[in-house]
Amino acid sequence: GVFTKLITQNIFFSFVDSNFAAVIIFAIFAGVALGQVIFKRGITVRECSLVMVLTDMSEMFLLLINMVIGATPFAVFSLIANAVGSQDDLAGAFSNVGWLIAASLTGFLFHIVATDFTLLYFLGKVNPFHYLSFIVPAQPTALACASSAATLPVTLRCVKSTGMVPDDIRNFVCPLGATVNMDGSAIYFPCACVWLAYLNGIDPDASHFILLVILSTVGSVGTAPVPSSALVLIITAYNTVFGGSGTPNGFEFIVAIDVSSSFALQSCFRR
Repeated sequence: GVFTKLITQNIFFSFVDSNFAAVIIFAIFAGVALGQVIFKRGITVRECSLVMVLTDMSEMFLLLINMVIGATPFAVFSLIANAVGSQDDLAGAFSNVGWLIAASLTGFLFHIVATDFTLLYFLGKVNPFHYLSFIVPAQPTALACASSAATLPVTLRCVKSTGMVPDDIRNFVCPLGATVNMDGSAIYFPCACVWLAYLNGIDPDASHFILLVILSTVGSVGTAPVPSSALVLIITAYNTVFGGSGTPNGFEFIVAIDVSSSFALQSCFRR
């Protein structure tokens, strides 16, 4: 049932049903078709009426999201209080959360070693420790603000300071990577969804893992480069893969981990 979830028979039903995979696949083909229409008409993207409408809708929804974000601290406190208060075995609950954090950190560490060190050494033919030493200023900035978009100016300066990357490549790759190369989200999605599945009595099989890999890869590209943007996609991916609806049980702990870690890091670096 992996690929049947990727092709929708009714895109509006997929929106309502939060079938994230089908929406993304439809959006890809719709974007290609729209691009061909714009090319045939000989107009720019900004002159396309449909693009203007979608742009205005995007800005409108962003304003609505900002209104919701204003109430986030109260909502998070309520979620955490409910989650903690409803636990009969509080020590066991926090132990399970510890496994989620350990699995995520292990995935991040493996990704750093495999990508930033191994590939950089064998494909780039450079000393990874020497190159990455120039990137150090971007790391605390990214930790403090939890936003690749906000870190982009620092990243550009760090890459330029290496003297190994031409300006044309730097100016193209860094902004592109800041918006579509969300490796952290791609690693965290499967960990969080599988953790929620076991918490809710679901034993994932091979098809679940395959679909999670597809959704995590595609979803990380569509994740906004702002703090806690992956939270809503975790719910959508979980419901798509495991056939759930609404907010899954235990999602309060996911929110608590994400929000509390962000606040702690921001407070640490502000000091």
